[in-house]
Amino acid sequence: MDSPKAAPISAKEFVSAYVQTHQAGGTIADLATALNRSVGQVRAKKNSLFSHLKKQGVSLPSLKRQARNGSSYMEAASIANDYLASMNSEGDTDGYDGTDR
Repeated sequence: MDSPKAAPISAKEFVSAYVQTHQAGGTIADLATALNRSVGQVRAKKNSLFSHLKKQGVSLPSLKRQARNGSSYMEAASIANDYLASMNSEGDTDGYDGTDR
């Protein structure tokens, strides 16, 4: 079953919510909540709208960055290191020694 599409957000509505979110020290997630949209939808609208505003000489300040949990990067690095270690221990047969020449 398809979910109904949300009504489009006007530029005026978006910028008004953006300014209020910035003044409150909010993040893109806070803006998405204020607009009742997903973060992805809000990012897409922001990118599109900011491109048009930039052509008009308008540049709004950035919102506060969302806190990120660095553990996902550490986990990704661990997986990559485990893979590389297993390649080295199995005796690499492609002739590539891992260095750029």
